[in-house]
Amino acid sequence: MMKLRRLLLFLLLAGLLWGWVQPVFAHAVPEFSNPAPNGVIDELPDNIIIQFNEPIVANLSRIDLLTQGGERVETGPLQLIDADGRTAAVSLPDLNPGAYLVSWQVLSGVDGHTTSGTFAFGYGVAATAVTTESTVTAQLSILSAVARWLTLTGIALLMGLFAYRLLVWNPILAGVDLEAEEEGLDLKLAQQGIRIGIIGIVLVGIGLVLIFIDQTRLYNLLQTANLQAWVGTRFGTMWLVRFLLLALSHFNLSLFVDVKNGRKELRGWEWWLGFVLAIGLSLTVSLISHSAALTDDTVQAVLIDWVHVLAGTIWVGGLVFLAISLWQARGLKYEARSWLYLSLMLNFSAIAAISVGLLLTSGGYLGAKHVGGWTELVGTAYGLLLLGKIGLALLTIAIAGLNLMFVKPRLSVAYEVPENEQTSRLLRRFTRLVWAEMSFALLILVAAGVLTDLQRGVDAPLLADAPGQTTVTQSAEDLQVAMTIEPALVGNNTFDILITDENGEPVTNAEDVSVRYTFLGQSLGSSTGQAESLGNGRYRLEGSYISLIGTWQVEVSIRRPNTFDTFAAYRLETGVGGNIRELDRGVRPLEVFAKFMNRTGNGATGVGILLFALLWGFIAVRAAKNEGQLVALLAISLVCFWLGGSQLYTFFTVEYTPAKFATNPILPDVESIAIGQALFNENCVPCHGPEGRGNGPTAQTLSPPPADFAAGHTAIHTDGDLYYWILQGIEDTAMPAFGDQLTEEQAWHLVNYVRHLSVREDTATASQ
Repeated sequence: MMKLRRLLLFLLLAGLLWGWVQPVFAHAVPEFSNPAPNGVIDELPDNIIIQFNEPIVANLSRIDLLTQGGERVETGPLQLIDADGRTAAVSLPDLNPGAYLVSWQVLSGVDGHTTSGTFAFGYGVAATAVTTESTVTAQLSILSAVARWLTLTGIALLMGLFAYRLLVWNPILAGVDLEAEEEGLDLKLAQQGIRIGIIGIVLVGIGLVLIFIDQTRLYNLLQTANLQAWVGTRFGTMWLVRFLLLALSHFNLSLFVDVKNGRKELRGWEWWLGFVLAIGLSLTVSLISHSAALTDDTVQAVLIDWVHVLAGTIWVGGLVFLAISLWQARGLKYEARSWLYLSLMLNFSAIAAISVGLLLTSGGYLGAKHVGGWTELVGTAYGLLLLGKIGLALLTIAIAGLNLMFVKPRLSVAYEVPENEQTSRLLRRFTRLVWAEMSFALLILVAAGVLTDLQRGVDAPLLADAPGQTTVTQSAEDLQVAMTIEPALVGNNTFDILITDENGEPVTNAEDVSVRYTFLGQSLGSSTGQAESLGNGRYRLEGSYISLIGTWQVEVSIRRPNTFDTFAAYRLETGVGGNIRELDRGVRPLEVFAKFMNRTGNGATGVGILLFALLWGFIAVRAAKNEGQLVALLAISLVCFWLGGSQLYTFFTVEYTPAKFATNPILPDVESIAIGQALFNENCVPCHGPEGRGNGPTAQTLSPPPADFAAGHTAIHTDGDLYYWILQGIEDTAMPAFGDQLTEEQAWHLVNYVRHLSVREDTATASQ
């Protein structure tokens, strides 16, 4: 009957809190605006309209309009014009033609985050009179981050108090006749635990105060209207619910959890009520977390986030109480102390292993949802902090592994032998390792608190390097071609090209200069731009031609009268900070990792998950105390086997090609093109024709006909694909294998020449 009442109480609490679950986003970001950013309008609209990706609080948000001189234009009040509260509008007065700047700041109605930004538009004139690009800033508040950290730490202390007492400590002492010394330790730990629980309540309370101060600093919540608007948001509602649960927890600890009568009071209903209240506090964290940001699988994401918070707080809080238990038990007689240490190790290992397993698997899911990709993992503040958190977690787990793999077997032996210097040293080592594990685990909560206040990696901009200038130079037949890129960051750039002859004199007779950009990371096709002549051998091209992180090939095509086109090719690397540099200038280790993972796709991820599943199966056997615990631990391993196997199946059936990991090591310079042309004339002309148009002497007899390289055929394939087909041939076609006739280096030269045929045709078409 008692268990039924506990279950009903828990379900009632969860049901009340779950009523606030709705699909939302982590930070309010514009999805649409009228006028459009950097747009030019000929007719003035009645309103400025901005649609955000989540509900905002109208009373605590603003949209301002400024002239190009910075003067504020009077507009109407901000109003929400849609049912879900995501579209804001302010009415416009009559405006004179000119350039204007829209400045906005909004409060999320879900997680309490503030975002702001600007964008320009032109009324009858170009918008660039004010600015050239829109900006969005997600404001990180130190007070808010500290509040979230204190909240997680306080919940961990409360969760540790009840979970450790109910799941670890009480089962050890159940049915055991204790001596007076051991009875005293039991009572003392309960009293200390209650004091630590009170500290946890205080920490969560301080977090509530800091959140209110932080929000008041921005929105003056001391005004009744503002306070009512704020309380009506999901974030404000959860603030009140957390306050209520905190008050109930304090009431329970202060009045009902009584330890004066000894052990019989240390396992009653009030302890289970405290556990349920702590679980409820953890749910309030998940309901306003980044996991509520997903429009797809929202309920699933919030549930997994809740599991993540529960597992993390049980693990960290349990470590706190385990460390205190070991320290307080150091005064026991050796036989009692060695028995207690071994019993604690056996009981806590299983609980901790289940928690860590759930923490890692749920964390993998949440990382995939919130980081966005490998580039965002190593190139955003959210991703880098997450890497730091993962590093702390791995270090903490490694310490736990030392205890599990090496200390636990020795504790079993020490319990059966009389005390000696070696066994005493072992017990002290066990205590020190647990304290070290606890210290690193508490640091993880610091990282988690900041992470929950940062903009998600999937939404956040990359940590941009400082603007600069990159110059690359290449010899091309009788020319020197120098290209200067500024600001040398991913996105819009100016490409200044200087063409000189062998004596360093400017070449002034070029009829056409074009630039072709090809991303080498995957098959995305190419883009080509025409450079404008500035005179005296200088040409300029502007645009967002380099737009992705990775390796790019840039080819400058120069057309002069009475001579063949001249090509100058460069290899450029764009880093995770967006900087554009020469390929041989070195790559940062994290960039190498991101590029490898992006290229391998589901393959490397699947292998990693399978290796984890194997490792976890090994840990499960060591950590489980009984068959029930073993089943729970192995279930985590089986889920990971399924996930890893699914990833590998997708990789081999969808993503993999024999040349997937082949990278062209040879730059398509003049020498490589000449070698490739000779090889093409010797081996390929009979089928593909002298210009690669698929019209060679034997083409009419072949079915299907040979490829026309000048028709864009090569643009949809990587260099690796072409390389593989040259050496291995293509099934069900007349394309033979040249692996016995050509070396690998020759095949790469041939690939460069085939690419050159497409480039030449593209530039010819562009110049017409």
